[in-house]
Parts: sequence; structure tokens; C-alpha cells
Amino acid sequence: MRVLLVGIGGAGCRIADTLALQDIRSRSLRCTDAVAVDSNADELNALQTIPPGNRIFFQSLDPFHTMNTPDVLPLDEIIARLHSLDPGDIDALVIVSGLGGETASLIPDLVLHIRDRMTEPVFGLLTLPCTREGEAVLARAADAVDALIPILDGIFLYDNELWYERARADQGKEEGQGGDLEIRLPWQKPAPPVQKIPAGYAGINTMIARQISLLLRAGEVSDRAGTEAAEVALDAGEVLNTIRGMGCIAIGYDREHIPAVNPDLITRLRPVGHTIQESHQRASRMVTMARKAIGEGISVSCGLEGAKKALVLVAGPPHELSMRGYMTVRHWIDRSISGQEVRSGDYPLSGTRFIAILIVLSGLDRIPRVDSLREIRDGMAKTEITG
Repeated sequence: MRVLLVGIGGAGCRIADTLALQDIRSRSLRCTDAVAVDSNADELNALQTIPPGNRIFFQSLDPFHTMNTPDVLPLDEIIARLHSLDPGDIDALVIVSGLGGETASLIPDLVLHIRDRMTEPVFGLLTLPCTREGEAVLARAADAVDALIPILDGIFLYDNELWYERARADQGKEEGQGGDLEIRLPWQKPAPPVQKIPAGYAGINTMIARQISLLLRAGEVSDRAGTEAAEVALDAGEVLNTIRGMGCIAIGYDREHIPAVNPDLITRLRPVGHTIQESHQRASRMVTMARKAIGEGISVSCGLEGAKKALVLVAGPPHELSMRGYMTVRHWIDRSISGQEVRSGDYPLSGTRFIAILIVLSGLDRIPRVDSLREIRDGMAKTEITG
């Protein structure tokens, strides 16, 4: 699935930049191009993956602009850049932003401008702020969600409050292990001295990029020659049918490390009975991972029963994927959601040491975290009136 990313504001630009890097690391398959838009020049210069020509700095040139005059995004410049990046095979645009900041309030005008000039669906990839950022930030996040739900084709939500501490710990582990292979791009220069991003937020960015990149690649791979054949292939249309017009979307995800072994050698050396037992263990592992993805690895807390549509994707070395486990998970999701549309597929990857499961839940009718933000906003409004 091919998408154009539009990072808005500091957090949105960093997430888009991390997703672009994850996409480049896939090497054989490119699914994204990205534009970064921010009023902070240092933050834009600190990006490592999005090319400088796709970084748009905006600051009012109006001589009558004052501190009390709201900023306005350079809409025509953004549209022109998006048109230049669209070779004609783009499936969707994705607006990426952290909610709660001042810049997020500018996104509705951008979405409407895009809709006037482009035909592709427009989705949001948005993060909710942590409680410690203050009530004013939380109230602005509630306003942004309410403004964007009616005009976007769907919103992927990630809750920083839920993930910050866990992501910080995971990021520390990955840095200690050396992480992924470093990639140097022609335009990369030493990053300018900007405030270091806390490990928690960097970890959340990495988590988002890993999950969204997997979803995009799985929806594209079936059309490429020379790739391993999936038993149940997904395509971009099935991904879009799951998320388009479905309001708020959550992603459940889990992955496990698997040892690097030769599956053919293991098959020759072990008796048939042992192979059957291992097949059962692989199926059981997949079911356990699916329950963990929904119970512990969900991007924003929600109930399965609140979803109208779902998509199940399993990825990893072909010999580690269990069709029996995969079908068990699909039936579980099918029985649990309120709707009746569940799509699924597998994404075989021989060159990885991980097995992963990703579950998309769309059309969520209630998200407690969003309700909490609205309550804080409404409480602040009442205080202002009575005060």
C-alpha cells in the first residue's frame, strides 16, 4: 500500500521521519514518501530521513501578524509538494501529528484543502498527550479529535499516556543491543543541537513506525514478482476497506524473537511425532500472541466488542507461521467484534528473526481515553464560566 505522509508539528514530523526510515530499511519495497511541515526550523533540520526538499518551514510573512494572530499552514506549498511526489499509484494520504499542541488546530484546514485538490482518501495518524503535559494540552487534544473525526477517512490513535514508560524501557533495550543497521542518506548531516527527545517518545515513534510499515508492506507485497507467496494474501484494497470511513482505529501488536536455525535440517533430524508437537506449539504461540496484542499491545485502550471491522495480519518466516493458529485467531476476532467484517492475511518473511501479529480494530464506538480528554475539556469550560 503506497501512501504520502504529511508530518505536522514537531511530534508529527519526527514520527513521519521515523516511519520513512523504517520504510527505507525494508530495502526491497518502498511504500512511503513524506513531507514535514513545522514552524521550528531547528526541529526540521534535525530530521534524518525526509529529504530537505520535502521539509516545509512556515512562519508568517504578514507584516500585520502579531502574537495573537493564529498561524496558517502554507496550504498551496504543501499541495504542490504532494503532487510532485505522487506518481499516480498513491493509495492514501496520512496526516501525522501529536495532538495537544497549537499546530494540531491547523490540520482541519489542511485536510479540507487536500480534499479539494486530490482524490485519495485522507487518514490521520495521531498521538494523544500524556496527563503530565497539563489540562490545557489535554483540552486542545479533545478539540482536535472532535474536529478531525468528521473530516478524515479514519484516525489511527496512539496513546502516549499508555505507552510512554513501556516504550522508554523498550527503547533502552534496543539501544543496548545495537539496534538496526545504520543507513546513511546523501542529504544526512550531523543533527543540529536541538533538545534531545526523551527515550519514551522516541520509543513510541519506533513502535508506531514498525507497526504501520508492516501494515503498508503486507498490503503491497502480493503485487510484486519474486516475493514469497502468502497463503492468504492481503492487498491495499482490503486494508482500505477495513479502515476507510470507520472513525477511530486501534492497532494491537505483538512480536517474538525466534532463534536462527535451519528449518530443513531440523526437519530431517527430528522424528515425525516431535514435528507434530512443534506444529501445535506454533499454533498455540500465535493464539497467545494475539491475546497479548489485544490485551497488552493495543495502541489505545478499547474493547474488542466496540469494533465494527477488523483485520488480522501475521508475519514472519514461513516455517514459523501456523495456519491453524492463524484461523483460530481470525475466528476469535470474528466472534468478538460487533460488526461482521474481518479480513486477514499472512506476510512471509524469510530474512527476519521475528514473528509478529498485528490486529486492526476500526469503527470503535467508544475509547475511554478520548472520553477522559473530553471530560477534562468540558470541566475546564465550566470552571471558566463559573469563575
